[in-house]
Amino acid sequence: MISQTNQVEYLPMAEAARLLSTTETRILMLLKQKALQGELLDGGWVVSTASLACYDKEAAAPAPQSHCSSCSSSRCGCD
Repeated sequence: MISQTNQVEYLPMAEAARLLSTTETRILMLLKQKALQGELLDGGWVVSTASLACYDKEAAAPAPQSHCSSCSSSRCGCD
């Protein structure tokens, strides 16, 4: 269900997560990182449809690690 505030269209967070094939927790993280735009309305987060249309999932994906997270060496042998 699309809602509108100040000429901006919003989708509920669950719908945004479905459209991006991700979780609501990830949507919250993207909102916090300002990768998506949204507002807290009536106790729930909504995401602007414009920011969803502009969001590039591929560009925002974390780079794969070449080593384990417990050390900084790429030659540690623990991968």
